[in-house]
Amino acid sequence: MTETHPYLSIVTVSRNDDHGGNLLQRMQLFIDSLYDQCNRYQIETELIIVEWNPPVDKKGLQEVLSWPQEQYVTTRIITVPREIHNRFKHADQMPVFQMIGKNVGIRRAHGVFILATNIDILFSEELMRYLSTKQLKAGNHYRVDRVDVASPVLNEHLKTELFSSCRENRIRVNKQFGTYEYRDFRDAIPVFFKHRKDFVFRLKIEQDHGYPLIHSNACGDFTLMAKKNWIDLGGYPELQMYSFHLDSIFLVLAHYLGIQEVYLKPPLEIYHIEHSSGSGWTPGTGEKKLWERLDINGIAYLSWDDLMQYSSELRETGDPGKTTIGRNDPTWGLMEFQLPEAVINTPPLSSARTPD
Repeated sequence: MTETHPYLSIVTVSRNDDHGGNLLQRMQLFIDSLYDQCNRYQIETELIIVEWNPPVDKKGLQEVLSWPQEQYVTTRIITVPREIHNRFKHADQMPVFQMIGKNVGIRRAHGVFILATNIDILFSEELMRYLSTKQLKAGNHYRVDRVDVASPVLNEHLKTELFSSCRENRIRVNKQFGTYEYRDFRDAIPVFFKHRKDFVFRLKIEQDHGYPLIHSNACGDFTLMAKKNWIDLGGYPELQMYSFHLDSIFLVLAHYLGIQEVYLKPPLEIYHIEHSSGSGWTPGTGEKKLWERLDINGIAYLSWDDLMQYSSELRETGDPGKTTIGRNDPTWGLMEFQLPEAVINTPPLSSARTPD
C-alpha cells in the first residue's frame, strides 16, 4: 500500500512556561487561525508541536490548549522529556533547545513540504491562499517578510477582524536588507536611504565574508522547503547554545549547497505577536537585555563574527564538514530516541499525496 502524506507539515517548539508573556493566549490564536485558514483554503496540513522539557508542575500543552475540529489539520505533539533535555550543556539554564527541537519535528514530519516556524506567528490570508495553489517546488526554499504587531491583536476574533487588527497594530517590518520601524517605513525618503545603506552593507559582507544576499532576517519564523531538502541539508546545526544565528547558518548552508531562495513578496507575509522585551531578540533595549541575560547566566551563543567565519569557510570549501561548526550527527533530531507522541484530530486527507 502506498503511504500518503499531507501537503504541508508545520513544525514548532514550545512548553507551558509563559515564555515571553501571554504564551498560551498567543499560542491559542496561532492554532485557531491556522486551523481556520487550512480548512477554508483546503490545505492538507499536519501541525507538529515539539513539547520540549515540559515543566513538571504544570499541565501539558494538550490539556491547556483548545483544539478545533477541522477537516484539513492533524496535530501531533511530540514530547522531549526532561531526562533527555538534561543530557545537554546549559540544560540547567536553558529550558528549551529550540533548533534541536525543530529538528525533532522535521525528522518525524510526514509532509511533502515542511515549514519551520514559531508559536506566535499568524499567516496572512494572501500567503495561505498562495500555499493552497500548491506551487511549491523541491530545490527551492521560500521566505517572506515578518511584520511585528502589538499585543492588542490577541483580543481580536478570526478572519476579518484579526488581520485588520494586524495591519492596524504594525510595529516594525523585517525585510531582506534590514528591520524598519513601521512609523518610519511609512515615510519613503528616510527608509529609502536606510534601505540603501543596509543593501550596501550586505554587498560588502558578501564580498568580504561570502555571506550571500539571502533573506535571512527573522528566518526562524518562516523557512519552508521540501522535506527531501531538509533531510539532505541535515537540519539546523545542533549546537548546545542559545539559538541565535543558527537559523541563518542553515540558510547559508542551503545557498551554498544549491537550494534556490524564492522570496514571496508582500502581502504574502507573516505577523509576529510582540512578546516581552528580552525574552527573545528585538531591536534596541530588547536586544541588550537578551545579551545581558545570556552573559550573566554563562549561556553560549554565536556572535556576528562567528556567522561571518562560517560563511567564509563554506564559500571556500563548499563542505559543511570542513567548517568550524561541522555537520550534524546522522542521528540529528534525536532519532536515536523513541519519543512520546499524542495525535489530536485525525481527519481524512481527501487529497493526500505521495512525495515527489
